Amino acid sequence: MGRKSKQAAKKAAAKSGKSNSSWIILFAAMVFTVGIAGGVLGWALTRGGDSASAAPKPPSFASDPTAPKGSAEAYQFAIDNPDTLSQIPCYCGCGQLDGHKSNLDCFIKSRNGNDITFDKHGAG
Repeated sequence: MGRKSKQAAKKAAAKSGKSNSSWIILFAAMVFTVGIAGGVLGWALTRGGDSASAAPKPPSFASDPTAPKGSAEAYQFAIDNPDTLSQIPCYCGCGQLDGHKSNLDCFIKSRNGNDITFDKHGAG
């Protein structure tokens, strides 16, 4: 192979290499863009704007100025940890008067998924 042929082959190889790296960069940019778009779309679809699927919140009376300090936090704990509170007996005597079987009954009368009927006893 002549000297000019070798130089032409090197130029062609270099040009081909640049072309391949351009395609790799373009492909990586497309994958990144699709990933970001998918993440944003997933976030938008699951951010909980629907009140039926929203997580339950403590009752408004637990945040009332006349409620004992920490009532809203106690109700939120009852919402988030019903299995724990159902294992703790209530020692305040409400079990005999109100038929409570556990500490959970002081906060929640009934629950069907996110539909909760609260008991005011836990707020004093």
